[in-house]
Amino acid sequence: MAGNRIPLPASNASLKKNKSYILNDSFVVFSKEVPTTPADIAVQYLDKLADVYLQLPRPETTYYKWLDTADKGLQDLVYHKGCWTFAGGHSYLNAYVADYKSPPEVMVQLAVLVPMLEYLEWKGEVDHKLVDELIAGLPAFYEPKMKTIVRWLPALESNLDHSEEQKKPRVMDSWYLHHPLMNLARLSDRNNKTAKTLLMDSIDYAIKVAQHFKYEWPVFYQMDTLEVIKAETAEGEGGEKDLPGTYADLMLRLWKMTGDKKYFEEARQAAEKLKNLSFEVFYQANNTAFSAGAMIRLYKETGDKTYLELSYVCIAALFDNMQLWECNYGHAKNFPTFFGIFPLKDAPYTAAYEEQEVYSALCDYLVQIQDLEVLPSIRLLIAEFVKHIIGRVVYYYPTMLKTDAIVEKSKTGEIDPSLWIALEDLHDGWEQSGEVGQEVYGAGVAFGVIEKQYHKVKDESFMIFCDYSISGFRKRGKSVSFATQGDQRLSCRIVLLPQEPKDTYNFTVYIGNDSNAVEPMKVDKQAIEFSVSGNEKIKISW
Repeated sequence: MAGNRIPLPASNASLKKNKSYILNDSFVVFSKEVPTTPADIAVQYLDKLADVYLQLPRPETTYYKWLDTADKGLQDLVYHKGCWTFAGGHSYLNAYVADYKSPPEVMVQLAVLVPMLEYLEWKGEVDHKLVDELIAGLPAFYEPKMKTIVRWLPALESNLDHSEEQKKPRVMDSWYLHHPLMNLARLSDRNNKTAKTLLMDSIDYAIKVAQHFKYEWPVFYQMDTLEVIKAETAEGEGGEKDLPGTYADLMLRLWKMTGDKKYFEEARQAAEKLKNLSFEVFYQANNTAFSAGAMIRLYKETGDKTYLELSYVCIAALFDNMQLWECNYGHAKNFPTFFGIFPLKDAPYTAAYEEQEVYSALCDYLVQIQDLEVLPSIRLLIAEFVKHIIGRVVYYYPTMLKTDAIVEKSKTGEIDPSLWIALEDLHDGWEQSGEVGQEVYGAGVAFGVIEKQYHKVKDESFMIFCDYSISGFRKRGKSVSFATQGDQRLSCRIVLLPQEPKDTYNFTVYIGNDSNAVEPMKVDKQAIEFSVSGNEKIKISW
């Protein structure tokens, strides 16, 4: 590509004489091998995508102060009345700000509660009134006649307006059953008795549904009769094809919790339905990401490489639905779009909640593969996804966007542009964002970033931020060591954050060994930034 060529103008401006314009600029990778199986296709796709990624123009990232944002979001969640509905003696989170028409949903309560608990534990706050309030309301979602939790709060089911297939009593979107049960399992791991009771009282129903549909779930079904309301996402495309993976995730959690082998066998039965699927395994981004994690856990338990390959298929399907380009026109020129993942195959926008869950699931995937031999391309791509998403998802907050980039009227509820609650949808180009609504259940965005990227140092008044995932974090005397994930050909940012202005530290950052010190990129009273390579041993001394 010649150096004097410039991109074609995005406006109606005239082309200038004696200038070369780029109409199309492509990177093409060739292979002598033609893959034939879904696993071979996934491996070749991921390897070639990583090769291309190294050649792509990649936008620079910057450090964003997530600590302040998390606290603002927590405060707004607690005190903004548009986030809450009161029913049956308890307060419940709305799905969207000022959406008082729809009944509270069990998924919403748990989708906020779990990452918020992780954040509060990171802060060292054992008790919080919001945690108590949300847990106290959970038992009201249990339907004793069916012996399971239900999607909509039964006390307000009469508010459902039947405007959509799922907005009817006892109608379940298949993944909406698995997801809250997975979060109840996470709470049970924290010895929460309410969560464990609800989980164990509901799990037989979930297994009955799975076996009834032979581990191939429709989109919607009637909970009390198991009548199929909507079988396929589109004609000829089947139902929610990544659901066997989320069900396997749930069953593996039950197996770990109880030791009962029947749950492990259920996980394996479900995993069988992922075989022979390729990119079409992707139904919804977060569920495909959970599926990848479940398959890698099955591989670690069994040693059966089929499960490792199934995890590759899920990871490939995820990256096939990401945008590896930066939108530099319209409203989107004011915020990053690189490495956005679309929630559905045909979604016209990225979505806060799904992106946050994919981010969390892929961080966990890196933890699971830490000591395994896996594709280097997977480590490279996930590490870069993590780096870019934590600098990008902050723009879901309307406080970060220009006023004209936000719709005046959303489909659901209302938008408060001063509120630190994420918009559901972020659009590129000239399209305005927030058309779906301001998403209360997307409040976990900031909570997840803090817990995963900020690392406290015991007995010291500074923290370490890294925009890659890290492993092996360990303190010895006046030094900390860890390893960065990713690939040595790419770099990540380490930021040292003194918390007490009166305390002064003389930091030295080493890569590989004590003779290879790194000079800081930026130094001020609040932060000291360094650039280091991926897949390296790092030591910080003071």
